[in-house]
Amino acid sequence: MLKKLFQTIKSNPFLQDNLILFIGLFVAGIGGFIYHFVLGRLLGPADYGSLGALLSLAYIFLIILNTTQMGIADITTRLTLEKADKKITYLFRRLLKELVVIGIIFVAVFLALSSLISGYLHVPYMSVFIVSFALLFIFLLSLPRGMMQGLQRFTLLSSNNILESFIKLFAAILFVILGYGVAGAIGGIVFGYALAFVVGMYHFRSLFKTKEQTIPFNVKPVYSSSLYLGFVLIFLTLYYTMDVLLVKHFFDATQAGYYAALAILGKVIFFGTSSIGQVMFPKVIALHAQKKPHKHLFYKSCLLALLFIFPVLFFYFVFPTFVVTLLFGSQFLEIVPLLGLFGIYMTLFCLIYLFSYYFVSLGKNWIFLLLLFFFNILEIYLLYEFHESLAQVITLLISLSLIFLMILYVKFMRTKDA
Repeated sequence: MLKKLFQTIKSNPFLQDNLILFIGLFVAGIGGFIYHFVLGRLLGPADYGSLGALLSLAYIFLIILNTTQMGIADITTRLTLEKADKKITYLFRRLLKELVVIGIIFVAVFLALSSLISGYLHVPYMSVFIVSFALLFIFLLSLPRGMMQGLQRFTLLSSNNILESFIKLFAAILFVILGYGVAGAIGGIVFGYALAFVVGMYHFRSLFKTKEQTIPFNVKPVYSSSLYLGFVLIFLTLYYTMDVLLVKHFFDATQAGYYAALAILGKVIFFGTSSIGQVMFPKVIALHAQKKPHKHLFYKSCLLALLFIFPVLFFYFVFPTFVVTLLFGSQFLEIVPLLGLFGIYMTLFCLIYLFSYYFVSLGKNWIFLLLLFFFNILEIYLLYEFHESLAQVITLLISLSLIFLMILYVKFMRTKDA
């Protein structure tokens, strides 16, 4: 049976690439959860709440990485179909120069706003200051990773994510033990991004060395595509991070720490399935460009996601005390009754995320973008109005996500399969 399964995976590039990237992101996720497992215990609920708020802020900035990465992957996939290697080399060199400049500008702007952010989130200024240095590498890292995704080199993409995760882990633990607290935990993240970028660029060193003449072309479609993708990913990321920021604002430090821990456990589901959308994206682009059926890839993607999610939900509902104690210790037992509910919310969001990747792979769709925007505004409004307890916050998120998912399903059924 195992031999037959292995042969099936080997003969199916979609399953094979999904498995490669899933394993890579799963191992990287293990590094991420060890990060939270250790730091949750070292920092305690109050400081961990501050870290959770800063990480939610960092996730918003990761939109920049994911947006640019997807834009680069999009154009690289199309150039690969044209067998335009010289254009790919030109794209790589041109974007490297431009991303350095853009990254420096964003760092300067963020530094100017650091005091305001520190005051609103009630976190130390130095921690916010350090987050700003992650911005430059977030911009730059999108280049090698976008190339890897567009060229469908998922083994390289997997290994790069693993490297980032474990450098972040070891550096953060070292800095916290040395007494730097939340600032040290954030500093580890900066180190992870920086080294992942250096190693990622090393894999594409041949694009620097080649003496062949490149073919210049208009790279504006990269930015045009990235702008649209940017709005999509901004709204998606805000949808699953704004709750943490608003809870930090409305609740006391301990309750915010509890919710930050819930969010991390809920993201097991999200990060465990995020590889599926990344694999589906360039493949649907290629099929759509060739006017071939592509809905079957979405169905397969949803099936793979649910096969991962259901066992996690089982543990969250049946063994919540064990899960919470194992990862965060007895200080966080207050979240035990809420773990299963948060898992349901993240399951719904994962399906929303897959729908989103599918729709953006078909090109710009402004109706879909407006839907995302509307549900973000609705989420923020409802959380401002209803936040009596953490349970109420989670119930609200489940209801909102279910309605959103049903609307996306109707839109999907009306989409042509070619």
